[in-house]
Amino acid sequence: MGVVGERPHADRAAPDPAALRSPGSGPTAAFSSTDPDETELRTEELLQCGHTMQLLEGDTPFRGRVEFARVDGCCLMASSYGAPVEVTCVPPIPWITVSFLSGGTAVFEQPGAEPVEVGAGRGGVLSYDRVVRMRWSPGVEQVMVAVRRDRVIDFLGRVLQADPRQPLRFQTALETAGDGRGVVAAASAMHRGLRLAGAAGPAPALAAELEHGLISALLLGQPHNYTEALFAPAPPPSSRVVDRVLELIESSPAAQLTVADLAAAAGVSARSLHDAFRRRHGASPMAYVRQHRLARARDELCRLGPDRTTVTAVALRHGFTHGGRFATAYRARYGESPSQTLRRS
Repeated sequence: MGVVGERPHADRAAPDPAALRSPGSGPTAAFSSTDPDETELRTEELLQCGHTMQLLEGDTPFRGRVEFARVDGCCLMASSYGAPVEVTCVPPIPWITVSFLSGGTAVFEQPGAEPVEVGAGRGGVLSYDRVVRMRWSPGVEQVMVAVRRDRVIDFLGRVLQADPRQPLRFQTALETAGDGRGVVAAASAMHRGLRLAGAAGPAPALAAELEHGLISALLLGQPHNYTEALFAPAPPPSSRVVDRVLELIESSPAAQLTVADLAAAAGVSARSLHDAFRRRHGASPMAYVRQHRLARARDELCRLGPDRTTVTAVALRHGFTHGGRFATAYRARYGESPSQTLRRS
């Protein structure tokens, strides 16, 4: 079996359906049938969602063939029907799909949008936020790569740092030899990963990377109704972002905080948090934490005296688990050792 990949000519840049016979890892399934109803039912079982299929007029006999492999939140399907058919999908559909065709064309129709012809040099991306009707010409072979909608929405929300309020809707036409090459490459990587992993399927870490690559390629490379928001300059974080981090620092004096912890508490990215601290305090978040804790430690050393505490106890109370590093940072900031400060109090 060949590997899905780009071909030298623009009209063969998309994955070739003939290269997807028996994806070879899985869960996998493959069947053929001359019964349209059986083909429809078994395809629904594989994709776990409903659709209708109607034979159109023509002399070509129906010969359904479907080959399917799934890995975690993604699946790969090669299908052909021989005869001309009309397939209708009605939401809810749990997938976002990318289709590549050879041997003919298909027309994708959705309410409120111009029909899109998919074939050589052009794939199709469907979000299924509305009814989709697809009319396949005789002899069409399709490769469809699908990723679960909820995972795409979750990824989008993390990048936007806000829950999407409108249904995600991709541009249907995917120019496989132009701007859509990133999506083609991600589909190729998905197929290659399935093929090379063998019957057991790819390891969870690899499966996650393949899924991440496909989602990233779709959201960053294929136009959709959130593209402008994704690429818009990030607004400066509000002052409340820094306030939330300061509250965490004050309430957890001994906690071993990381930048990721601080960003999660503030509900922003690490970069946004860094920018906010630079503007307000002239220091990075972790530099501020260190300076703040040194100041609190010095205050205790000055107040309590050697009969009430020790340098080690003060350091631990303020998150310094390594005595030597605490002493070095303290001396660099205050020009004396912690023990000198404690003795003088």
